[in-house]
Amino acid sequence: MSKLSKPKHLILASRTEQENALLQRKLLALNEIIPEGVKVTTTRPQATKLELSGEPDLVIFNFNDWKKDELKWVEGLRNEGYRNMIMILAKADAPTAVRNLQLLERIVYLEKPYESRDLVGIAEKSIRKGEVAQQIHRRFSTEQEALVEFSVGRSVSSRIFNMSKTGAYLELNGLKDVSIGDDVRLRMELEDVSRTYVMPARIVWTQVMGRTGGTGVGVHFTGKGNVKRHIVGL
Repeated sequence: MSKLSKPKHLILASRTEQENALLQRKLLALNEIIPEGVKVTTTRPQATKLELSGEPDLVIFNFNDWKKDELKWVEGLRNEGYRNMIMILAKADAPTAVRNLQLLERIVYLEKPYESRDLVGIAEKSIRKGEVAQQIHRRFSTEQEALVEFSVGRSVSSRIFNMSKTGAYLELNGLKDVSIGDDVRLRMELEDVSRTYVMPARIVWTQVMGRTGGTGVGVHFTGKGNVKRHIVGL
């Protein structure tokens, strides 16, 4: 890629400049993974349509909630003729968000709280490809202990920090050598309901060191889990 290539243009629209500054810091990694670099413009949601000159590659709306006003501002961009990707960051009931966004193209919704890696990854795909398949699944924060069972017969203890219908983020107890594409099983002992859940999964990304010092791992569930009920009182 030529060094003279035009930087990609990203608009951040938060309610305050402090929120814009925080979001911009989270997205700094884009300059390392997008060869052309990224030019960032910050604004307020209601003023975003004033920044559309030059057809930005991605607009990120950083909302608190997802309600009528927020939907109105997003629809306003489309009415102004903007056709590139829009990312929405907000807390909301996921089914409601899906219904509201079904008629709008090239929009991706990332529900708060989210992992910074998810934010950067979706933003990169939005900028590079101009479209991202919409997937909205609520992530639940958790502190669940789990055993990660690898196909080669080794098992590593871990802690799951958040989970959705399609996957989870967990950290292994200590730094371990794991690879993207590895098939694993998560074994979770839920003592309060006397059950063991075993979920088949595939590693889709790794982080050398997570927040607690172990290897961070993102997994995608690849099938239905098995549930074993504990027999009590025997």
